[in-house]
Amino acid sequence: MTFASKEQLARWLADPGPVSDLRAQIRRSPTTPHLLDAIRAEIPDRGAIPALTYTLYRTFEREGTRGPYENPYFLKRARLTRSVLELLAGDDSALDPVHDLAWSICEETTWVLPAHEEQGPDYWEINPPFVRTEPLGAHTMLTREPDSIDLFAAETGAALAETVYLIGDRLAPEVRQRIRQEVERHIFRPYLARARDHWWFQGPLNWNGVCNGAVGLAFLRLEQDRPTLVQVLALVLEGFEAYLATGFEADGGSIEGVGYWNYGLMYFITVAELLREISRGELDLLTLPRLKAIAAYPPGMALAAPNRFINFGDSTETQTLSAGVVTRLAERTGVGELRTLLAPLGGGTATSEGGAYIAPDFAKRFGYNFYSKLPIIMRSAAWWDCTQPVPPLEQRDFVLPDTGVIKLVAHTERDQTVILVTKAGHNDGHHSHTDVGTMIVNVDGESLLPDPGRGYYSKDYFRQARYQNVFNNSYSHSVPRIGGRLQAPGPEFGGRQQFHGTIVDHGQRGAVKYAVIDFHTAYDLPALRRARRTLELDTRTGAILLADEFAFDGEPLAIEEAFTTWSPVEVVDSRARITGERAALELEIVEPAGAVFTLESLAQACRENAIDGTLLRLAAALPAGATRFALRITPQPKDAR
Repeated sequence: MTFASKEQLARWLADPGPVSDLRAQIRRSPTTPHLLDAIRAEIPDRGAIPALTYTLYRTFEREGTRGPYENPYFLKRARLTRSVLELLAGDDSALDPVHDLAWSICEETTWVLPAHEEQGPDYWEINPPFVRTEPLGAHTMLTREPDSIDLFAAETGAALAETVYLIGDRLAPEVRQRIRQEVERHIFRPYLARARDHWWFQGPLNWNGVCNGAVGLAFLRLEQDRPTLVQVLALVLEGFEAYLATGFEADGGSIEGVGYWNYGLMYFITVAELLREISRGELDLLTLPRLKAIAAYPPGMALAAPNRFINFGDSTETQTLSAGVVTRLAERTGVGELRTLLAPLGGGTATSEGGAYIAPDFAKRFGYNFYSKLPIIMRSAAWWDCTQPVPPLEQRDFVLPDTGVIKLVAHTERDQTVILVTKAGHNDGHHSHTDVGTMIVNVDGESLLPDPGRGYYSKDYFRQARYQNVFNNSYSHSVPRIGGRLQAPGPEFGGRQQFHGTIVDHGQRGAVKYAVIDFHTAYDLPALRRARRTLELDTRTGAILLADEFAFDGEPLAIEEAFTTWSPVEVVDSRARITGERAALELEIVEPAGAVFTLESLAQACRENAIDGTLLRLAAALPAGATRFALRITPQPKDAR
């Protein structure tokens, strides 16, 4: 599929359709004052300019930590977002902060984060390619002309270009000129020269949508030369074609999870809408049939509205969708369910179908990174009316056969919603964990048997030591250890899907919903001929029966079943009780006889990954020779015994 030819692009740009006045939309939007209140609550000072020193930049190389440099980096850009929005809302005193913050960003030696500086098109030509030694010299992002674009360099270019567009002639001419010069240097030249050399250009992941989209937006706002713009937009659309074709599974799901779904689509949707207007509707990417399935993914993955989602891999359970672009996606695709997932501004409550879930105060901690995305925040103001009531989320079963996710819904006798989730998939994605066959049990909006989430994004996190992190490997997930072995990661975690699972069957028999997963192929164990997990959910009570069956060539290997939780656990032999804030789970080993639970705290791993709370691992070693394990899981009210 080719979205548009260069001839079509040239024709549209020669006689472009009218583009919506984003400035006017922001000024008259009922959301703008509420959004400003939320930003001010988190970023009370707009004038101070954070210092980005050499020592901070090199902290990642020397210590492996990202925060010391990234926090002030994103804070500076978030302050620019606040200042631009305040200026558009009529606060003329914000003009000087806009000038100073934009100028300071232009003064930065590189816009590429230190965690990403080894990912440029020249990196593999450096000798030696893998090991960098002190003192660092001529081949770093700090000492050569910009030749690499990462996520946040692309976003920085888009933010500065959008600032020029939104503020217009009110910007001092020398500031406008400086922005153009630095965006040209950091973004335009590297993209024009070596777009296809970047690993993300046609990549099957969020980087493709973010980088190509943000670069495309910057060009659309700043580039006046029509042949250059034709060339760039042809490249952007080439990247987008690969993104839609390979960045999502055939069923519309994302193996990266809802958080990365949201991130990757932000700039894609922004640029798609601009191109629709410029082409007078001839190029309308959001009406492609594929987009409807992609848009249906977050509502299906929701555990509770508005911000709790199934979170396999590196995506976290708590996610805030970008309200403006998600609203536009809902409008254009007809997937109205997306609106149920829009978080309120400034606190307040949002209820799930049972009315039990209370949303946290979203004005307190969106994060500097969230507000640093100036073009996206501006579209939240322009495209979203936060004063309108959010419709309730109606929980339903959701199956993604290609992504490998099954979500089943039932209710307890007290009408608490029970959600059972399992996955097949593979252990070979950019953000994958070794977790094939794992499960989530969520009661009344609370995951009592959760996916533990991701570890700390350190220097080693996306390198060969990735799966030594307990949060990325099987030890922290609700899957068995077989023959003392955990599940195997894919080679260099990308491309071959060697270690995987298979959805064997799913459906409903009478009052019982069920799912069957084969997951022996997720282990590098030739002697393991079968590992099959069957999950049954009783729709009358919310009770769950788990049965694992194993077969081996030769003598059975030792099997240790495991289940992890963030909630308090009490253990008595073959029984355990997990108690949450609103409900509890009773776990009982049905077979084999003699199997009992043990409880292990993973507090040290939590501290090493800068995670609040303590993950607990509930394990049961099967007696020698046992090849079947059955567990009954019964949801109960918190105060029931």
